[in-house]
Amino acid sequence: MIQKSYEKSKYGNLYIVPTPIGNLDDITIRALNTLKEVDYILSEDTRVTLVLLNKYEIKKKLCTCHKFNEAKIKDKVLNDLKNGLNIALVTDRGTPLISDPGSVIVKSCIDNEINVIALPGPSALLPALNVSGLDTEKFLFYGFLSNKETERKKELEMLKEVKFTIVLYESPHRLPKTLQNMRKILGNRQIIISREITKRYEEVFRGTIEEAIEVYKNILGEIVIVVEKNNEKDIINEENLIKEVDNLVKSGLRKKEAIKIVAEKFNFSKNLLYNMYEMHERKN
Repeated sequence: MIQKSYEKSKYGNLYIVPTPIGNLDDITIRALNTLKEVDYILSEDTRVTLVLLNKYEIKKKLCTCHKFNEAKIKDKVLNDLKNGLNIALVTDRGTPLISDPGSVIVKSCIDNEINVIALPGPSALLPALNVSGLDTEKFLFYGFLSNKETERKKELEMLKEVKFTIVLYESPHRLPKTLQNMRKILGNRQIIISREITKRYEEVFRGTIEEAIEVYKNILGEIVIVVEKNNEKDIINEENLIKEVDNLVKSGLRKKEAIKIVAEKFNFSKNLLYNMYEMHERKN
């Protein structure tokens, strides 16, 4: 199925509308126009959304849509969309579906060939990454770690080997324990903790995990953690190199071509690898 987002559809459209994460001036003109034009708004917390709507004098029906009722209301939402109504989906702050509700509604719309149109807009993820000073060429957004410490440690063990900058969300009451876990598992890496992004009391900590542990014993506010990537160099194992060449040869490549590919992949001497592989062949 190919979605033609801006061509006339037999159904209504579901609009994913990001809202400010703190500073209400961060709303886009397009987001405001969309909220004015839809038939109603699905809101994670109607009280929070109402503050935004009142500021911009938008009078619109609000319906609650959060993680506890999303599955229950999806049939009604689908029915309304099939009857031609246009609906906006917002969360309390930031972009819906990014560590927030909305995925059940969106998946149901896609399954029923209803257009889902996502507007660009505010998110805590990118501002925190941009001010981190760490490598932004490639990064992994992981969202929230598990609430359970055992699972949280397993997740950090998995993330330990990632060669990209890592971005996490964290709640303030869990931050001290999470930092302790990170120090034990990831080592004393560089870390950036952004708190209350776009709000009056926004602050950015830059330092090591150990330094962060000393600073953040008690904290309030919305938190984004940006962690330095794993900079440890891979240890080149002779046996693994031989296996890589073997696999390519078995797939049909000529020996010289396979050796060239593996040598370039691991930044290894082609001549040395050739000699190693020759010895391997003689032994076998």
